[in-house]
Amino acid sequence: MKTRSVARKAFMMMAGGVVLASLIFLLSSCVAEMQADAVEQAYELRMMGNADSAQAILEQVLAADSTHAAAWFELARTKQHIGLGNPRLLMERLGSLQQAAENATANDPANVTYAYYKGYVSFFRAYASFMRGQPDAAERVAEVIAAYEAVLKLDPDFHEARLYLVEILCAPGEMGGDVAKAEVHVKQLEERDPVSGAKARELILAEDVDRVQFWKTRLEENPGSADLMEQLGRAYLYQEKMEEGMQQLEAALQTDPTKQLLLLDMARYHVMVFRQDASQSKTALPMAKEAISRYLKTEPIRPLRAYALHTLARIEGSLGSREAAATLFDEAQEQDPHVSKAFAVPSDILFTKLDEVTHFHRFFSRPF
Repeated sequence: MKTRSVARKAFMMMAGGVVLASLIFLLSSCVAEMQADAVEQAYELRMMGNADSAQAILEQVLAADSTHAAAWFELARTKQHIGLGNPRLLMERLGSLQQAAENATANDPANVTYAYYKGYVSFFRAYASFMRGQPDAAERVAEVIAAYEAVLKLDPDFHEARLYLVEILCAPGEMGGDVAKAEVHVKQLEERDPVSGAKARELILAEDVDRVQFWKTRLEENPGSADLMEQLGRAYLYQEKMEEGMQQLEAALQTDPTKQLLLLDMARYHVMVFRQDASQSKTALPMAKEAISRYLKTEPIRPLRAYALHTLARIEGSLGSREAAATLFDEAQEQDPHVSKAFAVPSDILFTKLDEVTHFHRFFSRPF
């Protein structure tokens, strides 16, 4: 009888342990699910123009679990989003922003999206060092190289990461650049993808090489490529051949309607023309307005709509339409209180969904 009693107690204890373990597992699963939902909620709030509330939620998640990679990733993007509305504050907090991105990769090292974003943030910080003549430029370049090499270890065919790597390796030698290494990556891109390979090759071309002819040849080799039409259009614009450039950009947009951001680049080009020659205001600024108006009709996401409205407000101000400018500034602020004050179009890498692998790419060293 005693043997049965002991066995029964042992069984009951074992069963109780199993139940307890199951409850703990269910509880931890529920907590993890709630945290994931909170991070998703933060993202949605940010997309609706409530970045401050998003940051507060993410900080609460991380206070409860400092290893939550998705929360670190979204916090980094939220900080950058908020910073675009206050560029001076963004420059002051770049270190904190980069640390958040690094925490995301540290807690989920196999996530290529987090790794790619870390590279982008590192490049952003390095570029800021270049522009301000900071003595830490070489250190920043080394960080960028390491970040994108990490991306390529996860996915050797992540062409956009390799493109950024080529760009940073083209930095001056005293800053950590290495043209010989850049050439190696250029050749690898040319073997893997003709468009990405051509973009990389152009970066290391000699100054006297005709870029327009370069892209014409590539387009002849790959007719119908919207990406190559776009690159040819940009090459024309860099040579101040506006009509030919706009024609190619329009062709690219018609071939691939998802290239809606080209409309903002067209507008920015016309604004740059005006800035270089104020006498062009009566022609350049109306064309910039038209391009932005076309973009707004595509129903962009809220942060980019706010950016477009803010840019349009600046144009109206330059045209002397103060009342229209004030109205547009207010509308942009209503759409997103942290609307970007930068001239450059905010990077799409800030806005892709949490579970989406982004392949957004735009050279840091190019004005548009």
